[in-house]
Amino acid sequence: MFEVFEDMLSPEYWIRKIDSADRVIMTPQEIENFNRKVINKVATIYDLETYKKSLKKDELIKLIKSYEIPKKPMYNRYGNLIEEDFYDDVIENTNLEKIEDVTPVKYGITIRNTYIRSFPTEEAVFDKQGDIEFDRFQETGCQALEPVVILHRSKDRKWFFIQMYNYRGWIKAEDIAIAKDKKELFDYINSLSFLLVTGNYIKTQSNPFDKNVSKLEFTMGTKIYLEKENILHQIGNQSVIGNYLVKLPVRNEEGNLDFRYALISKKEDVNVGYLPYTRENILKQAFKLIGDRYGWGDSLGGRDCSSYIMYVFKTFGIRLPRNANEQEAVADKSYKFIEEMSNGERIKVFDNVKPGALVYMPGHAMIYIGKEKGIPYIIHNFHGYGEKKEDKYEFVPINEVMVTSTFLPTTSGVSYIEKFTSVLEIE
Repeated sequence: MFEVFEDMLSPEYWIRKIDSADRVIMTPQEIENFNRKVINKVATIYDLETYKKSLKKDELIKLIKSYEIPKKPMYNRYGNLIEEDFYDDVIENTNLEKIEDVTPVKYGITIRNTYIRSFPTEEAVFDKQGDIEFDRFQETGCQALEPVVILHRSKDRKWFFIQMYNYRGWIKAEDIAIAKDKKELFDYINSLSFLLVTGNYIKTQSNPFDKNVSKLEFTMGTKIYLEKENILHQIGNQSVIGNYLVKLPVRNEEGNLDFRYALISKKEDVNVGYLPYTRENILKQAFKLIGDRYGWGDSLGGRDCSSYIMYVFKTFGIRLPRNANEQEAVADKSYKFIEEMSNGERIKVFDNVKPGALVYMPGHAMIYIGKEKGIPYIIHNFHGYGEKKEDKYEFVPINEVMVTSTFLPTTSGVSYIEKFTSVLEIE
């Protein structure tokens, strides 16, 4: 049903079909201009450097209450019905009664890969008994070294309510180092010398003398701030030669921001600065995650459809919104599908679309990679598809990044291409 053979799982197979695949689509300055336009266009994207200095009580309560307790029956990871007292405890932990008339914001940075939740709890909530794939309290992953604005703290002191550049919610306090002020954070964040993680994930070298920065994992799209190699000759009793010397944020005993040096091997899949934004590089980055596990809201150690795209494009310095419906609103150049279009007309739309474009349908995001025998193909991180059994379609789980035809059927029997709403070219 995939209509895919082994060679098609290589980016080179598709890159060979593209004219001028190595042509730069946007320069770094044009990308910066694009990011600025996205901030102005999409309400969920923020420039944290210009975030307001304080929030009024009603304003902050409204943000926290934007997440609502489910009204329908929900289940825990063991398949048991969730009782009202669980929700009562969760709401109490949001600590609304301690919010002052005016709350000054604080600034911090994530010291490791973490996640953002709807409520200050690690307990998972599922809407189907026996389902452990879709935790409805899981909002998104949050990469290491992300600046955040800290807005509030939970009653148990274990969670911060934060704003990152494209998402808001509850994050573990132990995963954030608090800066003394905005300047300390952004002097570090705005360093012009940085490594960019271009592989699926990388790790710092082992350091038996400093567990804070030993074998620390970073994922695709993470910026890691570089120091000049001649500042130090050894880290953790290991020579700097053959490594990049990086300066990493850590959380001291008081929870405040401190810095440590660490080493990243020059053999790791990283780049000094952003990658050139070319169609060849879009496909190469996207294909590095073939077979990677699907995870709703970046749970289960994976990514979902829109975060997969977001992390690929971060390697070029492009900062997209988190969710598919928000991403769909960002591009100036888009091709719209209308419901009445035939499959032939939908295929014809792709005559004008360049590989590396983003494809959207309700609840799903994909990357267009080219045509094979006249049929458009996509690479995407998806949950599954429909397989016909007698007179109905049954769901077949896939839960990974994979190349498929756009005629892959859904569980309703309608193909993906018939549900497409738009194709965007970020240029």
